[in-house]
Amino acid sequence: MRLAFFYTLFFIVFGQTVFAQKFSFTPEGMVGNRSYFYTHTFNYQISDKVKLQNLILFDTEYDNDKHNILFMRNTLVYQFSKYFSLNTSIGIKNPGKFASMLVQYQVVGKEMLFSYSVGTTYQAGFTLEQSILFEYTPSITDKVKGLFRVSAVGNVNKEEYTRGFQHIRLGVKYEQYSFGLATNLEQFNNSWKHLENYGVFAKVNL
Repeated sequence: MRLAFFYTLFFIVFGQTVFAQKFSFTPEGMVGNRSYFYTHTFNYQISDKVKLQNLILFDTEYDNDKHNILFMRNTLVYQFSKYFSLNTSIGIKNPGKFASMLVQYQVVGKEMLFSYSVGTTYQAGFTLEQSILFEYTPSITDKVKGLFRVSAVGNVNKEEYTRGFQHIRLGVKYEQYSFGLATNLEQFNNSWKHLENYGVFAKVNL
């Protein structure tokens, strides 16, 4: 509750400045064989070096709520060099609230994006968290690009691989719209519990 209060207070104090600056919204939906998946990212650029980011993700099965996945994260990003940033986050994910601090390395090219993050997350104990994102968008025509994107996250502690996922997208990108084939792979507790979802996706960059 105190962490939630801190972020609420932060938005109240700095809200007018935040919304006056650069803002972006990126929603994505997926319909798969097992479940419906939705995620979006809000970015508020406060300055050249500081931004706020809100990420929401949920995955719900068609028949029941037994394997629902919920993830909400608020992040304060400080870009301390051209390629490196410090990300401080709080949020909620199965089974409860968490806090994390990660260092991120990111390179953005004309047709490629690569990002790697490493740090620690606290949720009923500390875990080492690593994440990777690779996106390749080769030009097909003047307005159409191909799209290949892989994002993966893994959390480990001294005893086990506690949580991980791999999301793969293969399709095309037309202006701010992307769509194509999608695969979501989820693992829990040394992969004794794992979920797969195969389907199609659509994404918009606003």
